[in-house]
Amino acid sequence: MSKRRTYIVFSVATALLIGSTVSNVSAAAPKIGSSCKKVGVLFDTPGTRYVCNKEGKKLVWRVWNVPNSKAPAQAPAPMKSAAPDAPAAPTKAAFKAPIPITLPVAQNGAITFANVLDHVPEIQKTAWQRVQDVIAANSATFKNSTKNVVHVGPNTQLDVVGGMTRIQQVLTNAEKLFSGFSQVKNFYLLMYNAQDEPWAEKDWTTTGNENKYFTGDIKGEIHRIAGNCQETLSPGVFKGTPSNCRGADSSAIANSDDAILTFGQGGKGAGNDTMVTTGGIVGHEYNHSVQAAQWIGNPKVYCTEQTNSPNCFRSANANSFAPCWLIEGQGNSIGWASAAETYDIYTSMTKNRPYNQGPSIITDYTQPSLRNYLYNQKPNECIASGDIYRLGYSVGGQAVEILTAIAGPQSTMALYALGASGEDFPTAFQNVYGISWSDASTILSSVLAAEYATFGSPPQ
Repeated sequence: MSKRRTYIVFSVATALLIGSTVSNVSAAAPKIGSSCKKVGVLFDTPGTRYVCNKEGKKLVWRVWNVPNSKAPAQAPAPMKSAAPDAPAAPTKAAFKAPIPITLPVAQNGAITFANVLDHVPEIQKTAWQRVQDVIAANSATFKNSTKNVVHVGPNTQLDVVGGMTRIQQVLTNAEKLFSGFSQVKNFYLLMYNAQDEPWAEKDWTTTGNENKYFTGDIKGEIHRIAGNCQETLSPGVFKGTPSNCRGADSSAIANSDDAILTFGQGGKGAGNDTMVTTGGIVGHEYNHSVQAAQWIGNPKVYCTEQTNSPNCFRSANANSFAPCWLIEGQGNSIGWASAAETYDIYTSMTKNRPYNQGPSIITDYTQPSLRNYLYNQKPNECIASGDIYRLGYSVGGQAVEILTAIAGPQSTMALYALGASGEDFPTAFQNVYGISWSDASTILSSVLAAEYATFGSPPQ
């Protein structure tokens, strides 16, 4: 709907012909917008000339705009009315994702960018504790806003110890952790083993159609459902017959405020993986839903079936903003910590994290190579490289843990909120942490090198 601006055009020639001038140095100048009695009457003060204008049915005082001496008398510049009954069309505010913390984050904790190298042994426990502190602090005012919708295959036994009770507990903790940030309206959990994989595809097709999700998005999710039971070649690229259901994948649902986690069950070794049995993977995947949720409300990401493109997909927007070390590093640190009620549980999840994706040609774990890995990643492009992306689970998890120890877990989600508001990653980092990304990456890589020096040689 277009809005019309109203302009009051007053003819200078007419004013000079019919207008009289009131000039009284001692008299008080008329109040702008107050009533006057005759169109064209002028009131002079030493510094300003006022004129009686007709605006609609009212006669009101306005400041006289001196006409351009080079312009014809019959073509003066128009005067825009500022009368209360003729307001200008409002300017639409730029989209701003909500951020519940003050930025830049204060550097007043025990561990800061300035002294973190003196506190390397304390980083992990400090980071875990800061996650617990935020969950506890937000519990008093927490109001659940996300509906968790769980579908479990008819032949599927859950790998998470404690079943649905435990899963719901982890989801509540994760939602509390990011209270105040945008979060999804509906979070679907589709859980299935290899036997139930065909059921999962049919179940999601039904759910997607009932909710009128995009046809292409439904098909894409079915591809990921099968992928959780296949060999992964790179993000979103799979091969083989669905059989070993160990994968989990969380993503936004295009053109909606919802998200889905497809979660393979019963795969080889799942029952002995602490990350799985404690629900750490649930915290990890919910974290992804919050990353993309920062674009909820941004009109640019809501499209029609006909205009659907990657720009209409909130997960694509999030991944176009963030480097890969942050995309997966958040889940493998903060996401795990939200599920770990004790520090011992957290360390049981992280003990294999440093090299859990194995060595690669990307880094030799020295400070220069780690700095290069962190600083030179290009959002979106890094996803296409399996080696770069996979290191996000290990090196990225260690890096986010450092940021959490320094500035708390919410600081890392504030990066995404600023990204959704239009900032690029280096700008957002500066605004969140009060230090340039260039300087911070040097510090982070120095800490990472010190940590990796204690982990031993990478596995061959």
